[in-house]
Amino acid sequence: MILSALALSVSLLWTDIGSKQALICEVSSLQPCLHHLPSPVRHQLPANVSELNQILGQRGAMVMAVEDSTIAGLILLSPENLPGSLSVNLSGSIVSLNLENQHELTLWHEMGHLEANRLQDSGLIDELTPYMHEWLADCYLAWRVAQEKRSLGPIWQQYNRRNIDVMQSVDTMSHWTVPILSQLLSRYSLQELIAFETFSELMSDLLPQLELPAPDSLAEFSSLIHRTFSTEVLQPLPNYMSWRKPALRSYLEPTLTKLLGEEAAEHWLIEQKMLTGNDVFPMKMSHQVEL
Repeated sequence: MILSALALSVSLLWTDIGSKQALICEVSSLQPCLHHLPSPVRHQLPANVSELNQILGQRGAMVMAVEDSTIAGLILLSPENLPGSLSVNLSGSIVSLNLENQHELTLWHEMGHLEANRLQDSGLIDELTPYMHEWLADCYLAWRVAQEKRSLGPIWQQYNRRNIDVMQSVDTMSHWTVPILSQLLSRYSLQELIAFETFSELMSDLLPQLELPAPDSLAEFSSLIHRTFSTEVLQPLPNYMSWRKPALRSYLEPTLTKLLGEEAAEHWLIEQKMLTGNDVFPMKMSHQVEL
């Protein structure tokens, strides 16, 4: 079972991706780990370890899919680059969120990218854009958390992390999966998530019901988030992108409540002129719970 292996900080591990497997390597032992790949697969990857490390950069993980009858891809993990907490400046005050189980959650997200490829191969989805890859990977993380942890807490942590990342910098908008996670969390209880025996069963149920944000909508959210949180913005424009504020409030409120508490979060939202509205997804979300 994958959790026991992770608890022992094993630097090499095979994990199932449907009928195939993926090789998980930690960068500290990358060279010997790569020797476990057959030559046809190894030749699809960068030629040397230094090039792989360069591509990984300062990220905590990376996945590389391959074409093979038995191997789905390679997952690289760099535990020292995984954050233990995140901080954000809210109206001049620095607030932080502690991150737990980041090794597991990061691995499940990377596995989710390979599971997304499986969904496309099965015909369940026609096209995989980079943004779809990210939210499908986080949906897999959510399903896997429900199966392994029997808790919504780590799913909420991922939700909050995605929000804090864009609060810090809109350069991370490509990974802002909150518009999808919000629908998943509002639609399913923990027991309902557990009841899906496979990820493909969950997605077969969820995909027809999803409201997907259009690229221009994401661009407007990006602009509004930047103006709301950037310390470089000097001129206040309280009505800027006002038509997007009710939806953004809906997405941010659970995270702000986690960071500030309910009363302070409500005060901050009013201060930012983020009022409630009717143009947001139904948000009957399960309450966040402690990890």
